[in-house]
Amino acid sequence: MTGAEEPVQQYSVVEPVDIRAALETAAIEHLGVDEHRTIVIYQQTILMVIATEGKATAAREFDVELWKESPNDPDYDLESLFAAFIDELIATTETIRR
Repeated sequence: MTGAEEPVQQYSVVEPVDIRAALETAAIEHLGVDEHRTIVIYQQTILMVIATEGKATAAREFDVELWKESPNDPDYDLESLFAAFIDELIATTETIRR
């Protein structure tokens, strides 16, 4: 998938979240790209997490975008993958989703 075809989910939280610290706590592989973007490897799928309100270290809103599907499970349910990822991420913080 490329360009505008890439699925994106938008999320917002009540309190600012340090996305990178939450990923570290959840033991989810990631790489900071800049102050807003973080590449994430989750269940062999590559995601881009982009802080849309705030920075990656204090985000109130962020997008999760599919970059590359898992090579081992081409028939997975993307919505379930996004939900599991967000549940894992938010569980490591002291905030809740809006």
